[in-house]
Amino acid sequence: MASSPWEEVLAVQNEGKHELSLQGSYVNTRIEASGLDPCIFKLTGLNLLKIAGTPIETISDDLENVKNLTSLMLENNKLKCLPDSLGKLTSLKFLDISGNRLETLPHTLSHLVNLQSLNANLNQLTSFPDVSNFKQLAYLYISKNKLTSLPEGICDPGLTLLSIIEAGDNEITTLPAEVSNLTHLIKLDVSSNKLSTLPYELSECPKLKELAIKGNNLKDRKLLKLAEHSTKALLNHLGTLLDKERAAAGGGGGKGKKDKKKKGRGNKSEKPEIERDVISVLQFEPDKGLVITAAAEVLAVRQYIVCAIMRNLDFGKSNNLYKRFIQLQTRLHENICEKRQKATIATHDLKLIKGPLLYTAAEPSKMELTPLNKAASTTAEALVKELRDEADALRKEKKRNTFSGIHKYLDLLKGKELYPCLKDLEDDVISFPPITNCEKTRINKLTQDILVEVTSSESLETCKKVMEETLMASLLLGIGSGDEGDAEKAEEAHAEAENEAEATGLAAAPVDTSRMRFPQKLTVEQVKVVDATGNLRVIYPSRVDLQNPAFDVVRNYE
Repeated sequence: MASSPWEEVLAVQNEGKHELSLQGSYVNTRIEASGLDPCIFKLTGLNLLKIAGTPIETISDDLENVKNLTSLMLENNKLKCLPDSLGKLTSLKFLDISGNRLETLPHTLSHLVNLQSLNANLNQLTSFPDVSNFKQLAYLYISKNKLTSLPEGICDPGLTLLSIIEAGDNEITTLPAEVSNLTHLIKLDVSSNKLSTLPYELSECPKLKELAIKGNNLKDRKLLKLAEHSTKALLNHLGTLLDKERAAAGGGGGKGKKDKKKKGRGNKSEKPEIERDVISVLQFEPDKGLVITAAAEVLAVRQYIVCAIMRNLDFGKSNNLYKRFIQLQTRLHENICEKRQKATIATHDLKLIKGPLLYTAAEPSKMELTPLNKAASTTAEALVKELRDEADALRKEKKRNTFSGIHKYLDLLKGKELYPCLKDLEDDVISFPPITNCEKTRINKLTQDILVEVTSSESLETCKKVMEETLMASLLLGIGSGDEGDAEKAEEAHAEAENEAEATGLAAAPVDTSRMRFPQKLTVEQVKVVDATGNLRVIYPSRVDLQNPAFDVVRNYE
């Protein structure tokens, strides 16, 4: 007699959800008793399926039925193989099969032409399918396997989006010279392999900023020393060796070679064609900096918090810049925060904050707050009940089984005896994650300094990742106040618009300078989080944070 579907599967079916996450001891007990629920593979509307930290060794061929999957997370199981039917999930964008016991991958993996991120770290792979079809691939993680070479097709010129390859701790003996075909490669990690040489052509990867080669037995020991100093120095050295090699072969001398060297990495006299975006980091000042204390009560509820301050913002650059910043937070919650399941972002007007702050947890009936866009205060208990009642009424009215808006996050508090909150010096709640922040510190178009708060029950690294993405997206949005050079360019743009209007006889249209691609700048100040005894938990951004090579970081301290 067939057993009934698992409660998690029924919840997806009955509530019209598009995500299913299975992990934890309760899931493991059922898998050990009777295997994975086959009804999972009848959930054709799923977009995300996560099965993590379980004892499963195989996945059914019926996986192909979940054809709308865009994210498949199978990390830290005991998988020994994957089904060929995996190749039929052609909508997949994110695939994580790390931390398993895989020795090979199905050749049909090459059919996943929409993959953007593939994580196969921590397996026992000795070979890898051809990746030349992955034209959308940006991130490839294959560290800690038994690979003797990079995957076939890795140097295909069509992989124009590939920016990160992590292949450390394998048994790779050589790198292909064609690696220079990867025009957007930013990071290449081949540390702890069996490399004896490096292709000089690595110096021709135009965007390569991080090359990790430590732990290889390179014949040219100078390469290892240079790598310890900087990737730039290493690539310059490889470029010099490449020039010499081509000159010796008779193909690189003369005027052409000189012209090329003028444009090389090491020529400081020539101004770069494109100035880069910059995040300027202000150091935490003990007497002035913002401190947040994480109380013991919150550790069992939602223990991780990371904060930073964005300073000198200017939402007046365009009429809709503030609106776009609010939309940005919504987009981040949907994407990198995985619909707030992984983390939640809150923003506060710094001038309305009285610090130091306390991150704690309180009984729902005793926790008073004034929710965002509300005039009256209420308790967290009453707010959650009100939102649940609204959700039930809305579902009945629309005859749907799904939550909408803020209502869909209510399940994140299910079963919690205490609710997390962030309080100011006056003991007022200014944030109630993951539901809402509060009216007291609400930002507006005139806000110049914003405290960004990221909380999670998953990990500190999750908070840091979300915070970095938030800062980078804010940087690119152009909310940082510009310098004189930016003002001059804006004036030039306005003048050009006026000249065009005069020539055509039409009125000059307003110029939205916030969208112009002259270099953007964002000033970020460190915020410190300590525990109840004053010991440091995290200060952000630290020296190890903001390592994204897509922008430059200037740290205004020694």
